[in-house]
Amino acid sequence: MEAAERGGGALPLAVRELIAGGVAGGVAKSAVAPLERVKILLQTRRAEFRGSGLVGSFRTIYRTEGPLGFYRGNGASVARIVPYAALHYMAYEEYRRWIILGFPNVEQGPILDLVAGSIAGGTAVICTYPLDLVRTKLAYQIKGAVNLGLRESKPSEQVYKGIRDCVKTIYKQNGLKGLYRGMAPSLYGIFPYSGLKFYFYEKMKTHVPEEHRKDITPKLACGSVAGLLGQTITYPLDVVRRQMQVQAFSSSNLVNGKGTFGSLVMIAKHQGWKQLFSGLSINYLKVVPSVAIGFTVYDSMKDWLSVPSREKAAVVVPVLTEDGSNATPVHSS
Repeated sequence: MEAAERGGGALPLAVRELIAGGVAGGVAKSAVAPLERVKILLQTRRAEFRGSGLVGSFRTIYRTEGPLGFYRGNGASVARIVPYAALHYMAYEEYRRWIILGFPNVEQGPILDLVAGSIAGGTAVICTYPLDLVRTKLAYQIKGAVNLGLRESKPSEQVYKGIRDCVKTIYKQNGLKGLYRGMAPSLYGIFPYSGLKFYFYEKMKTHVPEEHRKDITPKLACGSVAGLLGQTITYPLDVVRRQMQVQAFSSSNLVNGKGTFGSLVMIAKHQGWKQLFSGLSINYLKVVPSVAIGFTVYDSMKDWLSVPSREKAAVVVPVLTEDGSNATPVHSS
C-alpha cells in the first residue's frame, strides 16, 4: 500500500495516465531531437540542406550553429510533446474504457484498438497543434544562414526569438487560423498512425511470454516495429504538413492554398515523388528509438504509478463501501 501511495496510487487513474504519458513523451522526444531537426530541414527543402544527406546536414548544423543547433526548436517540441503525449496515452485508455463500458459485448481486438487510438490521436493533435507549428518554424530557422553565401538564402525571412515571440507573431499576422496551418494532413495522418501504433504494440506484446512482459528489451522491440509500420504508411502526409507549415518563407509556394491532397499531387509533380519520402530514412532512425522509448517509459511509469495493466484488467470499476465512499478499485475484464 505504501509503495502504491509513493508511486501515485492515491491519484485518480486518469491523472496517473496523464503523468505517465507526459514523462514518456518528453524523454522520447529529447532523445531523438537532433534527428528530428535534420528531418524537418530535409522535408521542407531548406536550400542549405538540399542533397546534403544525413552526415552533411549534421556537419552544416554544427558548423553554423554549434552543438546547441541540434536542439533548436526542441524546447517548443518538448513543450508540445509533453501535453500531447499525456493526452494521447490517457485519451487512448479512456476512450477504450468508455467503448467497453458503452458496448459490453464489443470484441476487445484490433478494431477496438484502432478506434480508440485513432480518436485519441485526433484529440491530442487538435489540442496541441499550435505548439507543433511553432516547433517546426523554430527548427526551420538557421542561425547565420545569410552568411553562408548561398543564393537561395533569404536575408529578409522572419526570425523568431523564441516560442512566445513565434506564437505572437503568427497570431498577429494570420490570426487563430495561422496557428492551425497544416493541421488537416496531421489529422489525416494521425488517425491511421495512432490506431495502428497502439494496435501493433499491444498485439505484439500478447506474443511475449508472460514472465518477460515487464522486461525492457521486448517492450523496446515491440515499440520499434509498431512505430515503423505506422510511420511508413503515413509519412507523405507528414511531408505535406511540414511544407504547409513553412510555406510563408519557403522558396517554393507550391502548396499554398492547395489543400492536403492537392499538395500531395503538386509536390509529386514539381518536386518528384521521392520528395514525399524525403527524410524517411532519418525518420526510421528517429522512430525506432522514439516510439520504443516512449512505450517503454510509459509502461514503466504505469507500473510505478500503480496503473492497472491491460493484461490484468480491461476496465477499472470503483467499488463503493457501505457508507457510499470509494474503496480500492477492482478490475473486470
